[in-house]
Amino acid sequence: MAEPTKLLDLPVDILVMIFPYLDARSFVSLCRTCKAFQQPDVRLDSTYWSHATRTTFRVPNQPMVQGDGQRWQKLYKRLLTQSRVFTWGNNEKACLGHSFETYEQLSRLPPAMRRRRAMRGRHVSWPTEMENTRGLGIVADMQCGGWSTTLLTSNGALYAVGVVDGLQYIQRRPPYMQVPKVQLVPLRFPAGFPQPTERYDPCVATKEFSAGRSHILSLCDSGKIWSWSDIERPALQTKLLGVELVEEANKRRRGCVRKVVAGWTKSSALVSGTGIVIWDPVVRGQDDAEDEDTALVLEHASVPRTMYQRPRANERETDQETQAMGEDVGEVLSYAVLESFVVFVTDLGKVFAGLITWTAQEQNIPDIIEVPIQTDGSTSVEGSPATDVQGSFHSFAVFKQNGEVLISNEDNLRAHWNTKSDTRAQSDALTFKRIPALQHTGVISVAFGDYHFHALHSNGQISSYGTEPQGCGALGLGGHGDPEGRLRGIRYRGVGGDGQLLAHCYTRGRHVWFEEEKKEWIRFMTSGGHDPEEAKERLRMSTNDTNVQGEVSEWFEQQGNEWDKHPDLAAADEDGLGAYFALSITAAGWHSGALVLVNEDLADKVKQKCVVVDPSAEEDAESHNEEEPETSSGLPPHPPGAVASTIQWVNNWTRWFLGLPTSADSEAGNLPAGQGYVRNICASTQPPFIRSCYIVPITWVLVTLFPLSTLWFARSIMRLTSADRLLRYNAPFLHDPRLLNTDFTEPTNHGASPGKGLKYVWADDSFPRLRLSNGTEMPGEIPFSQWKYGRPAWDLDVQI
Repeated sequence: MAEPTKLLDLPVDILVMIFPYLDARSFVSLCRTCKAFQQPDVRLDSTYWSHATRTTFRVPNQPMVQGDGQRWQKLYKRLLTQSRVFTWGNNEKACLGHSFETYEQLSRLPPAMRRRRAMRGRHVSWPTEMENTRGLGIVADMQCGGWSTTLLTSNGALYAVGVVDGLQYIQRRPPYMQVPKVQLVPLRFPAGFPQPTERYDPCVATKEFSAGRSHILSLCDSGKIWSWSDIERPALQTKLLGVELVEEANKRRRGCVRKVVAGWTKSSALVSGTGIVIWDPVVRGQDDAEDEDTALVLEHASVPRTMYQRPRANERETDQETQAMGEDVGEVLSYAVLESFVVFVTDLGKVFAGLITWTAQEQNIPDIIEVPIQTDGSTSVEGSPATDVQGSFHSFAVFKQNGEVLISNEDNLRAHWNTKSDTRAQSDALTFKRIPALQHTGVISVAFGDYHFHALHSNGQISSYGTEPQGCGALGLGGHGDPEGRLRGIRYRGVGGDGQLLAHCYTRGRHVWFEEEKKEWIRFMTSGGHDPEEAKERLRMSTNDTNVQGEVSEWFEQQGNEWDKHPDLAAADEDGLGAYFALSITAAGWHSGALVLVNEDLADKVKQKCVVVDPSAEEDAESHNEEEPETSSGLPPHPPGAVASTIQWVNNWTRWFLGLPTSADSEAGNLPAGQGYVRNICASTQPPFIRSCYIVPITWVLVTLFPLSTLWFARSIMRLTSADRLLRYNAPFLHDPRLLNTDFTEPTNHGASPGKGLKYVWADDSFPRLRLSNGTEMPGEIPFSQWKYGRPAWDLDVQI
């Protein structure tokens, strides 16, 4: 009798096929049974852990790291408890899920504060966690729409905030436009279908979804396609006339929907046996009943030569035409729907594009053309095959097997399309931008907004590029428009204050930081550091000279990275992913978001390491009490009267505008080191109605406002100095009722201290003094600052 076959006698190829039938707990137990299963090839099998992570948590596939088993295992462990959702950028329609105040809330505020609070809530430049997300369970994916943000949980439920279509206008009934949802609400299905928040049902449990500009597409476990155009209305199931759609788990069966993509103005699906199909988003009418559940799409178009499927080992090509298609085009792996083009990559490593022709008389995609992967400044097509394509609106990115990421846009595609009949012109028409910071840096995904984009790297970091319109904070680098963003490499231009990233930032990238302590550090350095008077000229240089600003921003970038990698914190970072590890990145319109795994224990230790006891705090308090002049009543003297205060303010503004010393200059010598410069600015420009507790007569208000408005207009024409920017940034503090009698030089007000008796470890640091790449030495009395990772070789010729 033959001996039974032992499990260890089976080849690895057979074991890999058995492992997916085990849950994670059973697989780990199996690996502990013997040394053979403790080998990394088995214990960290990428096929098993990627399958387990994606099926358990509904995490979307990431082709660029498909073979990294250790990464997938770590993600599986941390997704159970540590997924957090962060958003930033323009919050006009409450699409960030935080910081938004409704009209009713704003109406309760004093008129003077109402506008400022609305503006600060509308633009958020630092990543902030969305409200009420921790009670949703495990968040597996998120995507931004034009005016919304949508989350997918591990149980297949979708939640959204903001409005899906911010331009939809309903003339027949108020409120005439979709009302923003300030808090996350679940997306509903029609009556008669179970809701995924109540129980699991494959007909409504979302397997993957895609958010377009003004609609959301969902592909459920059963294979149904659902579409939303309004958060408050139930979804509609989409059926395509003449296209066979089957509810089947086998993706290779004809009619099975393999993927859905919501484009800028179009919906799409990759259907086995049919290819990529494009149609207009379905919209539920205002008079449609809530129980209507299906919309039949009559007008749609298929992308030519996208229906091919590579036969398996035991299959053959059906005919010669199909075989020729497989040799010339190949099987579609991934695709993106832009405003006017469909771009896709095949298993042959080729990139193709098709122009969407959509009018009242004609809806089709007549043909496709191959897109040569050629970079800017190159004269030959690159040989490394393409593996993925991602894009939105007007921009897209092509990922290559050799680790390069190339960026292009619709303008180049259109020029390439218009010259498709000329072979020579066709090869030269389309070029890609090779951004240095994206090459061979482990980029696994790129998310495009209207004017900005982000790259997610395999080490969990996010880098930002492009422009944030009106300083809305879409880059996520901080600043609230000005001035902190300046130290991150943002140059603000134009009347609207558009913030454009400098060319220096494209050499190594500018990373999105999630630690609030770094925000305080940048704030402190923006104020001039330990000694603002000594750093005054360096601050002016970094403001006025773009080359100096670019190099200074790189120095701050290096100093601000890897705070959680300190040797003293190694015990709290068991898996090596750090305190904040980004799992996915998304962007649309003027806002962005990220799904982040947060190691809260490590993050708390980083925060504690930034704070030390301030031994001089009590001494300063005692000396301040002893030297404080008192009146006969024991109280501090009254502030100057309204008339005298107004005259002094006008005089200080005039003398400062002309470059003459102000009356506040004499006070600088009596202040502690590092406080005179800032206090001079604030004291000489602080309005009398803030410094005085009296009401200014209307006559004096009118007399004051006229010359001040003239001075302000003249000053706005000239180049703003760092002092101007500092004043503008701290205006909210000067007007905050809680801080009316508080000096800006209080350490807690400019990033030097988290509270009384404490200070940050950087409280004694000076604004950096650098030797610039052109040989210039920044002025100052402190030693030259050193580069943490060395000064990079700048590549300033990159197109931005």
